[in-house]
Amino acid sequence: MDLRQIRSFVAAYEEGSINRAAHRLNTAQPSLSVQLRSLEESLGVSLFERHPRGVRATPEGNRFYEHCLGILGSVENAEQDMHDWSHGDSGSLHIGLIPTVTKGALPHILPDFTADLPNVQIRVVEAFSGTLTDWVVDGRLDFAIVTRPASQTGLEMRVLSTEQLALVSGPRSNFEHLRPVKLRELPPIKLVMPSPQHSLRSMLEQYIQLGNISVENLIEMDGLFGELDFIRNSDWSAILPVSTVIADLAKGELVVNPIIEPLTTFEFFLVHQTRHPLRQPARELVERLESTLKGNASAWLKLTDSSA
Repeated sequence: MDLRQIRSFVAAYEEGSINRAAHRLNTAQPSLSVQLRSLEESLGVSLFERHPRGVRATPEGNRFYEHCLGILGSVENAEQDMHDWSHGDSGSLHIGLIPTVTKGALPHILPDFTADLPNVQIRVVEAFSGTLTDWVVDGRLDFAIVTRPASQTGLEMRVLSTEQLALVSGPRSNFEHLRPVKLRELPPIKLVMPSPQHSLRSMLEQYIQLGNISVENLIEMDGLFGELDFIRNSDWSAILPVSTVIADLAKGELVVNPIIEPLTTFEFFLVHQTRHPLRQPARELVERLESTLKGNASAWLKLTDSSA
């Protein structure tokens, strides 16, 4: 068994087709088939069931795939470590962020990051979690920070931070700033809802169906900055992660209320390909974003504890 066979197996497993795997690896289909047969013979198991439309992994193949991801990840990690050692912090970095992180964390760490690592070229893409996760899977992004990522083969995921949701309203509302609220006890509110693509949508719909939120009127709006501008100039409300608004608390342009019932948390996940470990600049950026998000959650808890 060698690395070429392992890479061939992983490609066939993920593509579900030897032809597509051969195209992905830029090799001939007969040669790839020979490698896979040789690998199965050396392991003494059948890794795939062949059928007219492609291949399907056997239980042994599923188990072997998990081992292969660890092996390829270790190899790439060693290669990346040597590259970082010899080249220092340089190159390009493509990252994806959900809007809350773009607003609530990125501006606080990006100036120092670009000053400390001037040779790293950064491209930031903002989108919904599902889109960002897909772009990580197909290699367009080095990593993304998302919420509730769908389980995907070949992805490494970990929670960066957990924080609470808050009721965010315009100054024309009758809510008292920073006063804890129970959603069920509120009068009917005018609620701004995100589109179904947003992870918060299903949660809010469930709240409405269970009677936790009484709604006077609904409007669907995507685009975080536009949503906040609308709320600032109206008596409408939204339910958002605290990182979205914590930097705006002192400005007096928004009325923000901690939600104490139902108490719901919001998690931020880091996702990247298992077989492509993060380079040093990416790890550094993730650490700074993680620290800021955790700092937001901690500051919110201190503020709400003191106002309770």
